[in-house]
Amino acid sequence: MPGFSFSEAELRDLGYQIIDEMATYLAGIQNRPVWQAMPDDVRTVVRRQVLPEQGQPFEETLAFLREMLLPYPQGNGHPRFAGWINSAPAHAGILLKPLEAAMNPNCGIGEHAGQELERRAVQWVMELCGFPIEGSAGVFVSGGSEANFTCLQAARHWAAQAQGWDVRKQGVQGLQRPFVLYQSDQGHFSVRKSVEAMGLGSDAIHIISSTSTWQMDVGQLSRRIRADRAAGFTPFCVAATAGTVETGAIDPLDELADLCAEEGLWLHVDGSYGAFGVLDKGVAPLYKGLERVDSLATDQHKWLSVPIDCGCALVRNGATLHDTFRLNHTEPDEREAWMSEYTLQRTRRFRALDVWAVVRTAGRSGLINAIASNIGMARLFAQLIEEEPTLELLADGPLSIVRFRYAPDTLLDQPRLLDRLNKTLAHTIQERGKAFFTSTHFAGKETLRACFVNYMTTETDVRAMVNEVLRTAKALSYFRGEVEAI
Repeated sequence: MPGFSFSEAELRDLGYQIIDEMATYLAGIQNRPVWQAMPDDVRTVVRRQVLPEQGQPFEETLAFLREMLLPYPQGNGHPRFAGWINSAPAHAGILLKPLEAAMNPNCGIGEHAGQELERRAVQWVMELCGFPIEGSAGVFVSGGSEANFTCLQAARHWAAQAQGWDVRKQGVQGLQRPFVLYQSDQGHFSVRKSVEAMGLGSDAIHIISSTSTWQMDVGQLSRRIRADRAAGFTPFCVAATAGTVETGAIDPLDELADLCAEEGLWLHVDGSYGAFGVLDKGVAPLYKGLERVDSLATDQHKWLSVPIDCGCALVRNGATLHDTFRLNHTEPDEREAWMSEYTLQRTRRFRALDVWAVVRTAGRSGLINAIASNIGMARLFAQLIEEEPTLELLADGPLSIVRFRYAPDTLLDQPRLLDRLNKTLAHTIQERGKAFFTSTHFAGKETLRACFVNYMTTETDVRAMVNEVLRTAKALSYFRGEVEAI
């Protein structure tokens, strides 16, 4: 069928062209701007493309990609990108993409290599995180948000069974006493989206304040659980975090595991960003208790450098995860449960191949070195910030996130001006293309956030990034010795 296939010779020729484009793109990342805005004329061309009546030559498609799209990426492949928690893709994960697409399996149903590889790759993720394998189950999903959603549905199913009702049949209509779960004020918004999507409503999330180290306050949590029971609620889950996106804080997992065991609650951990930090022996003790949790969400396209998109939902009681999603409730037959029986999706892409390729190529030691290096670069960045009198360090560690702001002494008595100044500073740095940070409101102040998850980032990059902050700050009109109106 014209337009759907090429001859073997054409396929080889075009494939080589694509490999050349890929190699050129990756080899030149460090020499290009970290980020640059898409020009209006280019944006107009992209948006006004006419649906073709007849098929176009593939060479023209490749040329369009080269000229109109490749020059304007998000920027996360660059070693001086420290904005959102998006890593650069490991090359092993990139190279196997054509084979993944060529096989094109549905990794939700059937017995084939795709499902078999996923079962083993999921166990590798468990091993890397120190999550128990025996009796557990896991499944690859689109990312940390879906992994949280999957785990929390398992938690709700488990808790409903304990109350004597079938949430899959009755839905939330079977609730006699409203379910509530607990999250710290540093927890990720995906938990709220999950709870809303499950029909419990965002009021079901009871927020627990964090301590001075940005960890969940276990004492306050214990008191709130008792108070909620007395008020007629049914506490069912604690959603902790192993590496918050604001500061990289790790909740006291061992203490939380003790409390949840005592209170009969499900302990879920959002480790989307930080779970794999456990591989660095310097911070590994902070993860004590991770091996005791009921479920864990991870994001392979963050610190494992797997190409987007790939997360993983892990549940200690694999039968509970299966019961949460399976449609076959008769006696098990001879076949092993399909992966679609552990998640919402029935049609699923071959994510396991990406994970398997990256982990197999890097090995445990390679992953350890990359993560430890990122954490080391964050410590260096924080040190350099502290050494600069016009910069203020607001949060540092234990993982690879640093919070800071530009705060010269002459402006400390003008907090609103400082906030506006730092927001402008972040945007200006992005536009200059030499580095990339984001700015958000944190601890009552507008601050810049640097997150290091790129395996290519070096000490030279870190020093250049700090210099870019200082250079850009001085270039702004506000810093001429007297404050001008903004």
